[in-house]
Amino acid sequence: MLQNAKRLLLVLAAAGLASGCADYMNHRDTITFGAGNAMEANKAIHIEDPFPPEAQRTRIASDGKVIRRVVTQYQNGGPGVVQPSPAMGANGASNGATASQ
Repeated sequence: MLQNAKRLLLVLAAAGLASGCADYMNHRDTITFGAGNAMEANKAIHIEDPFPPEAQRTRIASDGKVIRRVVTQYQNGGPGVVQPSPAMGANGASNGATASQ
């Protein structure tokens, strides 16, 4: 009887040790056939339209005077207060607020 109990204990211990390795073997860090192509998947997820029509538009509406004025204002400290544009009403009309300078 004692011999059977030792044998049962040994079998249970071996089974317990072997089952502890099963999780590691199922989740090991390797590349599998089910992994797919991660780079292509990321491209498909993150890139809606790689060449939008706006990127092809090369006509710039300004000749640079506005940009030069803005850069000069920035370099000279700029205006004292920057006020946001007035809020628009439901039909696009202004609410009457004006920006003072």
